[in-house]
Amino acid sequence: MRKVLWVLAGVVTLSGCKKDADTGVPAPRVEAEAAAPAGPPPEEETEPGAYVVTREKVDAYVTYQQRMLDVYGQQVKGLQGLGALVDAGTPEAMAAARAGLKVVEAKAKAEAEARAQAGLSVVDVNGLAEVVTAVIGQRQLGRTLQYEEELAKLEALQAKLPEAQRAELGAQVASMRQQVEAFQKLTDVRRQYGDANVDAVLTREDDLVKNYQEMLRVFTGTRR
Repeated sequence: MRKVLWVLAGVVTLSGCKKDADTGVPAPRVEAEAAAPAGPPPEEETEPGAYVVTREKVDAYVTYQQRMLDVYGQQVKGLQGLGALVDAGTPEAMAAARAGLKVVEAKAKAEAEARAQAGLSVVDVNGLAEVVTAVIGQRQLGRTLQYEEELAKLEALQAKLPEAQRAELGAQVASMRQQVEAFQKLTDVRRQYGDANVDAVLTREDDLVKNYQEMLRVFTGTRR
């Protein structure tokens, strides 16, 4: 029965989300079209960093994310307890495995419908997911590390020190100031994806951050 679970887990993984390398936060991403309705041949993937982001596409992606929040929530709920049931080797194990596969298939169908309603292609979703995850993930990481607060504390400490000791602390203050500036200006992300792409994403920063946080709650089981 464990073999059944591993097969199911593989299917779930293939149909899952892209995760940002630094933050581990999922962003809606499409890996396959196996369960999607019949239609035109799938579009080819663009090269990493080659996708051009527009304000209109970002608006559509915000809508797509909001639709997918419910879809992912239903998927997580539908797969809860499945592993324990299959591992237990109960007579219901195979039925549970089939039910889990249906959840994954339903997710793929809902994903295709959400894209169609938002007017996005597979290439759009994957291209937007890459840039949005990089931008919003960097923003969240900066908040989590609290570099700005730490810099303010360090500068306050430096101001209270005698002049000789201030100079000793100067290099550390300068280094942290550079880190804060890099997070604020998204220097690395802009270098990789370009100013225009990053600026387009930032036009909906608040909504994208909210979706990002909601996605975290969905996958950690703490969604309100």
